[in-house]
Amino acid sequence: MEIPYTVRPRPDTGLANPKLGIWLFLASEVMLFGGLFAGYIFMRLGADPGMWPKGWLNVPVGTFNTFVLIASSVTVILAWESLKMRNLRMYKVWLFITFMCGLLFLTIKLSYEWPAKFKHFGAYVQKEAAHKYEPLLGNEAHEQDGKLIDGHQARKGYPRLFIGGHLDTDHDKDAMTSASVPFVPEANLDAVIALGKDEKDPAKKAKLLHTREVTLKGIVVRDADIAELNKEHIDPAKKAEILHRMNTIELHAIDAENANPYNPENDKAHFWPVPQVPVEHGKGTLDKRDLNHGHGPLVPKLNTYLATYFMITGLHGAHVLAGCICFIYFWLPIKGGAKLFHTNPEQLCNRIEVSGLFWHLVDLIWIFVFPIFYLL
Repeated sequence: MEIPYTVRPRPDTGLANPKLGIWLFLASEVMLFGGLFAGYIFMRLGADPGMWPKGWLNVPVGTFNTFVLIASSVTVILAWESLKMRNLRMYKVWLFITFMCGLLFLTIKLSYEWPAKFKHFGAYVQKEAAHKYEPLLGNEAHEQDGKLIDGHQARKGYPRLFIGGHLDTDHDKDAMTSASVPFVPEANLDAVIALGKDEKDPAKKAKLLHTREVTLKGIVVRDADIAELNKEHIDPAKKAEILHRMNTIELHAIDAENANPYNPENDKAHFWPVPQVPVEHGKGTLDKRDLNHGHGPLVPKLNTYLATYFMITGLHGAHVLAGCICFIYFWLPIKGGAKLFHTNPEQLCNRIEVSGLFWHLVDLIWIFVFPIFYLL
């Protein structure tokens, strides 16, 4: 049985069923992303002065991805046009290019842009502890070469509280995991060390000792330190050293705005990424007691900006993936794909038109994502 109005337009709407269905679906997509963008804008407008990040994204890479998607919108139209002219070979060429553009977009996003955030460390310093990190924050007036240079606070009216950079993950694979663990008070460590020490039942004691070791590994204590903490009599100086190592973060390199916080140019977002500056040992040390919770890689838990960035770009990426799956399906020589050209070319043409409309919406969403996140 043939489904009616898959090619011919309905007399009541003037549209074929697939086109009517895609327009209804696109209307729901507009409401979804419209709500997300509106929520993002209101959260940004309501944020405290200076607390909303800027310049965290790679603008050249985002610009390239924008052109990739715009080009794919053109090629999908050319694929549809080739079908209208009954040119199967050019249809497959243009549709394959569209698919590859979508795949390139996802590859850049998932293998370069997102992983770069996971390797980048960031932390917000508590306001009352900001004075300890003045050389990295530059909030107060500063004398340099005999001149008094206004600090960030004097220029903009708000203090800088964010410190960002990279950890030495090349030599310490657990550095980022350790840096993400909140401050561990000495009393908490003592409670963990005491687990199982007074237990007489061998089975219960073994279970408690296992729990103790798992807990210590959970707060990223090195194996050598675990052996030290498992001793019957622990050297107080050694325990203090281990506790200090757990509760401090050593930055290997810092962002330009922290390396030279008194330079007004570092308060602005840059089109080309500014390289980070290596720091001497000890000068990039952060005490976890002075940091707000959530410090670690640039992931959603760090701040609202990253939460909305990953949610919206992730949802958009899922739409790109869905479009790529549809295109490769219509491209393959299977019954519902390219083989349909030989039996019902107009139906295949309609399918490409409908999927093309979806693809145009995906591109249009990115046209909003790019300026809102990358440029503003």
